[in-house]
Amino acid sequence: MTTTKRFTTLMQREWMQHRIGWMVVMALLPAITLVAMPFQGSAELGNAKLPPASLLALMIMGGTAAAVFGLSWFVAMFQLPGLARRDQQDRTIEFWMSLPASHSESVAATLLTHAVLVPIAALAVGLGFGLIVGLASMFKLIGVAALSQVSWITVIGTALVGVLRMAFGVLLMTLWTAPMFMILMAASAWLKRWGVPAVIGALVIGGNVLDKVYGIRIVGDLLKAQFQGAGHALFNASNTFEGRTMKSPDEVGDFLNNLATWALQDAGAAVQQLASPHLIGGLLVAAGCFYLVILARKRST
Repeated sequence: MTTTKRFTTLMQREWMQHRIGWMVVMALLPAITLVAMPFQGSAELGNAKLPPASLLALMIMGGTAAAVFGLSWFVAMFQLPGLARRDQQDRTIEFWMSLPASHSESVAATLLTHAVLVPIAALAVGLGFGLIVGLASMFKLIGVAALSQVSWITVIGTALVGVLRMAFGVLLMTLWTAPMFMILMAASAWLKRWGVPAVIGALVIGGNVLDKVYGIRIVGDLLKAQFQGAGHALFNASNTFEGRTMKSPDEVGDFLNNLATWALQDAGAAVQQLASPHLIGGLLVAAGCFYLVILARKRST
């Protein structure tokens, strides 16, 4: 069995074990919105012109995609620490090692699936649900006139560009967040169910002691730098939207027409920020924790 085949099989395992939960999580918020929509009060946009209506539709689509992505990413990250000991707990580690698949391949497949592929899939699913929610919302707000007041081709194309930018950002965001979830995975692999509480307790208590007693804010500063880097990697690395408002139809039109150019520039800015020493140091920590997870697996076989 080739390396690619083994790795694909390991990722298929993740799909087989978690597909129902992933589908439920991705469909939950849009389903609640659509079910609740008929029971909500009506609203009128009055004589709104085409660009504002298009922007509203875009905001609904983008908001739906972002909400589905955010919830799916949170659930995936919540699952990751426990997956460090899954094979030992269900006693299947001997089977997966008989493929033969190395420990590093097994852990890497789990990380790639949960930290990268699931969030990107959530963006795609969220965009599809966003179109449905957008159509339903605009019909409720404007009525049949929504079909003519909203430039749906432009809105869908613009939303797709934004989602593609975020999909690329997921790859970069994973690099920034790697030390956080790898520390939790390593702690869970060695300390079992006490791993995550121990890490959180150490960060909270240790960080507060260093800050309050010694005036050292290194824990908070490091976490802040990593999360800020992750946020900019995902979206708005160039700070284009900081304090920006679009009140006139012309501003809205320019924004929609130039979003593709902005997305390329913003992605370039996110790549340039990878040179940060915070990212490099975090990746070294993540690599060390990856080794600890592998070592824990080897000790259990």
